[in-house]
Amino acid sequence: MYGRPLVIAGLLLAACTRRPAPKDPNERVLFRDLERQITVNQTTGWGVDRLEIEGMLETALESMCRVDPLARRGLQMWLDGEITRRGGPLESAWKRRGKRLARVDDLLVLTRVKMLLVRAEEMAGDCPFWLEPEHEFRGRQISERRFQITFGGGGKGILVRQGDSVDVSFGGAGRLLFGRTFIGGHGLYSGIEAGGSAAIPKDDMGERTSLELTADFVVPVVYRRTFTSSYVELEAGWLGRSTERDWSAIDHGIHVGAAFGARALRTRFLFPGAALGISWERIFVAGDDLTSIKIGARVAFDLDL
Repeated sequence: MYGRPLVIAGLLLAACTRRPAPKDPNERVLFRDLERQITVNQTTGWGVDRLEIEGMLETALESMCRVDPLARRGLQMWLDGEITRRGGPLESAWKRRGKRLARVDDLLVLTRVKMLLVRAEEMAGDCPFWLEPEHEFRGRQISERRFQITFGGGGKGILVRQGDSVDVSFGGAGRLLFGRTFIGGHGLYSGIEAGGSAAIPKDDMGERTSLELTADFVVPVVYRRTFTSSYVELEAGWLGRSTERDWSAIDHGIHVGAAFGARALRTRFLFPGAALGISWERIFVAGDDLTSIKIGARVAFDLDL
């Protein structure tokens, strides 16, 4: 029950890096799948190697069974060479580098990926008959070369400025995006975000007397760069705003934002995750324009099509 929030919180602290991978497409995708499983499980702590690997076998086999034996052997050979190139074996490198795990981080991941690959290969004879090797394996734990729907929502704190007046409010928003992912962790999306906020603005006498509700609509174009399990988003788009004074009157503006997030492993058909975001918005109105800075967190779910 509490495992997934811990995983997501750990992933948000993961470094935004992508390790080298094999050139062969099937070997590369299988490596990325197994690499994600290792890094995600490391975020909640790693105990005895054998027990940790055994606990990941079922998920690993969902990938392994879809890759032909030749590609699986090719990946093992690549891992052997990469571990040697990085100063392995792991234990020897750890001793040479002052017995500091932080100094052998990449080598540690590669070694554990190899351990998972070798153990899953031993179990490959148990693959269900309906999981046949795919000519072009596109991965189970990564999203590359796929159309994708991403949706979610959360809360925001808002700093609002208009002329010399500065105020704060709070609200929330939900978004639905459709896009395409590409090789190398790149993705491009567009869709709609709808949100609302509540504030008690000051009147002409400087008093706060009544609650005012506001609705916002954003049509963003979002670029996402995905690393092993974390990602960064940059976005910009049209912004519309209306208030309860007259819901039919929409003020136009612009929205620019960024977010840092992370995804957990696939749960059935979805990748659950979370993100922290900040945005700058300007509404063009008569007199002084209204400028807002919004900071918040949201849960997110990705669905590969």
